[in-house]
Amino acid sequence: MHNDSYNDFLDERKMEQLPVVLTPAEAMEVLGVGKNTMYRLLNSGKLPAVRIGRSWRISGHEIELFMTSTY
Repeated sequence: MHNDSYNDFLDERKMEQLPVVLTPAEAMEVLGVGKNTMYRLLNSGKLPAVRIGRSWRISGHEIELFMTSTY
């Protein structure tokens, strides 16, 4: 039980400290998903992002919206 409270606290801290723009690796850590899932979300458009050259960038606001919505 104590561990769940601590994990909730850590999740709240992550949300408070989200940078304006995240890389897929950073977004994977925040969302708690794997690499394949992250790129599936990006390529399908379920997680809106911008592609700059070969790199993806995800806004912190879109991460927050994704975490609070139901897909």
